[in-house]
Amino acid sequence: LRAVVRALDPEWVVGVAGFAETRAREALAGMAPRFGRVLHPSPASPAANRGWALQAEKQLLELGVWRK
Repeated sequence: LRAVVRALDPEWVVGVAGFAETRAREALAGMAPRFGRVLHPSPASPAANRGWALQAEKQLLELGVWRK
């Protein structure tokens, strides 16, 4: 992950769920991207089963990662 971030120099790293965000923050400690997360699209998640794509889009918009 560190090599990819060095090569691509992204403004954002977005984890799919909290665990992924936490691990990315740990792996990229001392590096400059901004971090965020979106809901995991798991079939076991009641929230994800109610329009995951729309919820993920809303979360990305709220973070400022994506603009319409």
